[in-house]
Amino acid sequence: MMTENDISTLEHLEENLYRLKQKYQDSVKRNRELAGMLYECNTELKILQERYDELRQNYNNLKQAKVISLSDSEIELTRDRLTRLVREIDRCIESLTNK
Repeated sequence: MMTENDISTLEHLEENLYRLKQKYQDSVKRNRELAGMLYECNTELKILQERYDELRQNYNNLKQAKVISLSDSEIELTRDRLTRLVREIDRCIESLTNK
């Protein structure tokens, strides 16, 4: 036969067990939510990393293209130098043919 004290202890244990079960279920639910958020963050991170790599490659390509290409003023200067060299060569050829 159960005493009043035993019944009270049993009710107290049942309440504690119920609260523990609720906390466990809440923890499982929160864990699922956090796992979903982590998956979304990892997916976004992967997309951003791919975009970063693409932009870095584009930047490197632009740097190389800038080294290769000449500006308009540089093209004009080079054209002038070549023109002067051609004139000088023509004078040299003329001077050699006249001798």
